[in-house]
Amino acid sequence: MATTNQNGGNRRPRGGRIRAGSSRRAQSEQTELHLLRTATWLFSERGFHGTGIRDIADAAGVAVSAMYYYASSKDELLEAVMRRTLDVLVSSGEETLRDVADPAERLAAVIASHVAFHARNPRAAKVADHEFHALTGQVRQDILQQRDAYETVWSSILSAGVHDGTFKDRGTVARLALLQMTTGVAHWYRPHGELKIPQLCERFAEMGLALMGASREGRALEACDVNLPDTQLLLRRAELTIEPREKPTGL
Repeated sequence: MATTNQNGGNRRPRGGRIRAGSSRRAQSEQTELHLLRTATWLFSERGFHGTGIRDIADAAGVAVSAMYYYASSKDELLEAVMRRTLDVLVSSGEETLRDVADPAERLAAVIASHVAFHARNPRAAKVADHEFHALTGQVRQDILQQRDAYETVWSSILSAGVHDGTFKDRGTVARLALLQMTTGVAHWYRPHGELKIPQLCERFAEMGLALMGASREGRALEACDVNLPDTQLLLRRAELTIEPREKPTGL
């Protein structure tokens, strides 16, 4: 989503910021948000390569020519969806882990944050997880770096727990297993199902502790033995404005 600098050149801001002047800014922001939500829905349903720019315009009820005011291509829409999704995922995790020092509580907290995000934002999470392969060039490198940094947080928690004897050493496969397990929530969780998000976060925290063989003084740790973050706070941190909460009206 390009802007024009004072010298007339194009500048592509991080995350696809709008170009409108102050008199039209509110309406432009709402239109951009509507387009991003529509793109997120379609990318999650059909995949990036299965979605055309006209598909997005038609579903959003916007002329294709008007779309180019906000994005030069569907690649730019995907970039905006990916950046905004990962920005919120990373920031919510950072906020949740702040001032938490114990490895077992840090693991339970990052699991709960990750699960809450994926349960609340399933479509955007699926796009971020499955459409990375469609990114190219510097954008791909930027997103990869952000993903790697997020996964490093998980690795450091596990390493610290192994070092102080809280966790068993499961090797690097433990991080992969935990992330795969918790990310999968976006694919099957339904708000009207058996478990609500608070119970879901607790169950996954308990499974994560069990997977790592977490213990204190020879006794296995369960979720009830650690301070889990408040779920409502997690959900506020995980709120993602581009997540479509309903089917686009044009579909």
